[in-house]
Amino acid sequence: MNINYSEENEITNFREICMGSMKKGVLYRGSYPVFKTDKERDRLYEKLVLEAGIGCVINLAGNADDLEVLARLAPWYNSLLRDNRIIGLGIEFEFDFLDQFQYEVFNYKLRQAFEFLIGHSGPYLVHCNAGVDRTGFVAAIVGLLFGANLDDVIYEYLLSYGENFAQARHLELRHITGRNIYGQINAVVDREIEDSKNLQANIEKYFLKGIGLSKERLEMLKKILGGAPI
Repeated sequence: MNINYSEENEITNFREICMGSMKKGVLYRGSYPVFKTDKERDRLYEKLVLEAGIGCVINLAGNADDLEVLARLAPWYNSLLRDNRIIGLGIEFEFDFLDQFQYEVFNYKLRQAFEFLIGHSGPYLVHCNAGVDRTGFVAAIVGLLFGANLDDVIYEYLLSYGENFAQARHLELRHITGRNIYGQINAVVDREIEDSKNLQANIEKYFLKGIGLSKERLEMLKKILGGAPI
């Protein structure tokens, strides 16, 4: 896996998601677009957004009111919101995946996210607040859908803590600091994560039976995000 990572990416937690056979320059992730207390950081975030040509935003954390607040603070966000190119989902991440109701709500909102992505042209930005767990989960399952291996998915997740931190790829770090993403992925594939031969198939099953995308819509998602193996 080849990820371009710079000081700008570390400051904003804004970077491209490109794992497995995903196309380059299509899907990006980030933290909250506006911090207000750090104007330089916000200007840098906007610069990266404009350079990437972001055309659609999936805000995993915010509701309709949050979107309006962001639109007042960031002209680029306002422009996309007025064109109906931003969705706010208010997803909660800290919950028990064994609670069937909470699990179904989570999956329903993920289905909204992917349906919104399918229905709009990109490039796409997925963000939450810190841009770590909710955003990291989406990045992880998409990467696995396109054949990324688990080590690369966890490494990509750990980049949100800094490149030096992510490069320390020993088992203890993966299981301690990466435990959130590791545990959640494990949950959605029915505890079969150790069977790497079936991991991609299990994630595809999760998109179909857990998240609830139809086969046709899943194929559309693959066409939008997928390309030649890298």
